[in-house]
Amino acid sequence: MRNLINQAQLTLDIENFLKCLKRRSREWDEFYSQLTNLLLDFNDIYDPDDEYPGYLKFFVILRYDLQSIDSDEVDLKDELEMIGYREIRKWFLDLSEDFEKDYKIIEKQKDENKIEVQKYCRSILNKCSRILVARVDLGYLQEYSSRIRVEDIYKDLDILLNRIQNKDGIFKHVIGFAWGIEQGGKSKGFHCHLAIIYDNAYRAGSAEYWGNEIIELWKDITRDFGQGYNCWNHKRVAELRSKDELGIGVIHRRDSTQVANFIRAMEYIADHHKRTLQYLRVKPRGRRVFGKGQLRAQYDRR
Repeated sequence: MRNLINQAQLTLDIENFLKCLKRRSREWDEFYSQLTNLLLDFNDIYDPDDEYPGYLKFFVILRYDLQSIDSDEVDLKDELEMIGYREIRKWFLDLSEDFEKDYKIIEKQKDENKIEVQKYCRSILNKCSRILVARVDLGYLQEYSSRIRVEDIYKDLDILLNRIQNKDGIFKHVIGFAWGIEQGGKSKGFHCHLAIIYDNAYRAGSAEYWGNEIIELWKDITRDFGQGYNCWNHKRVAELRSKDELGIGVIHRRDSTQVANFIRAMEYIADHHKRTLQYLRVKPRGRRVFGKGQLRAQYDRR
């Protein structure tokens, strides 16, 4: 095993490397060294139970086709040099059209998620005339980023979602929720955007208070590896309020501006086009990157 590998950063680095390979018709300095190191690191973190969309699929192919992938750095680099830059690039370009279909699927899914979340928000407001929306971003401390795999955030989120669905403790009067998992580099890594929607007729407390409570619960679930950001940031809230764009906190059904802002804030969680570059480059097979609660046909306020 090589040094601890940051899975989130490595998969971003591989994608960026392959974008360069597509753009550049001529070999660049350190090409073989870079490719060798990326392949060896990828071989260490590869899991057949994970999905690698888009350009990452090329590294899965290389992993199975290169004879020296389980050898040392020198042997693998020698094999790549024997194949040559032009042949490697041609190999990638011949397959890139198929790889890029994954990106179109990702964009299509985002549009579908946007429509889904709009309907969900309106359904919630049909049930409750006044709601309280808490928004948090949940992730992991940077010093632990090399230990975190994409499976970890799904496992930790599953525990949190189970607490929400069971209306445990701080989630007693939750009427709805939505989440989206994304991927940043070293500073953000794998992280989750989460909105919790309370029936404000029954839930005392502010969006800031409940956001902080959710973050503390996340830290407990992650054994203090986790951290969170409360979107009820006073400076940011004041800025949004001055522009009449605040979509969290108390939302009144009768206020069309508040409703529009609320829906827009929820669309952000569904990962609309503003944050295209933070899609997952690796995820457990069959898992979704976005989800929401199931609104009961007859909402039970007990």
